[in-house]
Order: sequence, then structure tokens, then C-alpha cells
Amino acid sequence: TKKAKDHTDPHLVASWDGFAPDPGRADDFDTTKRLLVADLDLQVKQARRLGRAPDKHTWHCSIRAAESDRHLSDEEWADIARRVVAATGIAPDGDPDGCRWVAVRHAPDHIHIAATKVRADLRTARHWNDYLTADRRLATIEKEYGLYQVVRGDRTAAKRPTRAEQEKARRQGRKTTSREQLRTTVRQLVSI
Repeated sequence: TKKAKDHTDPHLVASWDGFAPDPGRADDFDTTKRLLVADLDLQVKQARRLGRAPDKHTWHCSIRAAESDRHLSDEEWADIARRVVAATGIAPDGDPDGCRWVAVRHAPDHIHIAATKVRADLRTARHWNDYLTADRRLATIEKEYGLYQVVRGDRTAAKRPTRAEQEKARRQGRKTTSREQLRTTVRQLVSI
């Protein structure tokens, strides 16, 4: 497939400390990968021993440049990765206890950021609303780097019914959820 072909020359472009072992540049990929995973998971294992590790302890973010964009250098991707983990609360700027993370470049047009959610002080990272904070930071980065600027919504669209709301409506034999019915009623009243 196209995606499998896209993943060529995987290597680290950035990490939490700048010294993480890079399996993509090592003679022994498997051994170096095990070392990297052990380094990444160190704080998770410590928190687990204390009963403080979250059930889902990994965080992942993929960032891809548009086809029309120029190819970014490893240094540029590293800067982008650092700014995204800082914005999301995974590894805030100037926080020595931030989570451990790595940014892997598989191809010229994208990176993957993988992180643990356990900080060095063994607390869980506060990364609530991380998608939106990352998106805001990426909008700034697109402008600064002269990249294609993605059109973003203003978050004013009506919220979709949740699965729980849909299930409740189904159990009650209704075709629409309470949220949808309320929205329809309000629209009808406003148009009178």
C-alpha cells in the first residue's frame, strides 16, 4: 500500500532529553528499540509500582505536511514536535518533570510523536483538550513556516448526539434524541 511505501528511513528527530537511543540509526535495531522502550516506560513502571499509573499510559500524535508543502528538515520537524508536546501539556516548556516522548520521522512529509502520560514526578500529565491546543499551535506553525494553512472550524456547529443519547432514544422508541428534538423545537419557535 501507499502508506507502507511512505515509511522509509524511520529515525528520531527529537526526544524528551535529546539523547534517546535511535533504533533507526543503530546497527542493532531490535536491541536499541528495546532500550528506547525501556527508557520511555521508566516513569510508567515506577508509577505502576505505586499504583499511580493510568490504564492507558501512551499518547500519540501524527503530524503531516500537505503535499504542496516543501520538505521540512529534521531540525524543523524537531522544533514542531517540541512545540506540540509543550502546547498539549505532555512536556511543557521549562518543566523538568514533563513526560518522556520521541518524535519519529518515517518519511519526508510527516512525523509521529509518541509519549508516556506519566511525568517524572509520577503524576499523570494534564493534557485535557490536547487536540485543540495542538491544533492552535499547528495553525501558528503553518504561518511561521510558510506551509499550507488548514481551514479550521470555529467550533460553533451543533454538537452531535452521543452514543448514549442515541441508545436512550432507541430504547424509548423515538427516532430522534432529546438533543435533536430540542434543537428542532427551538428552530421552529424562532421561525414563528
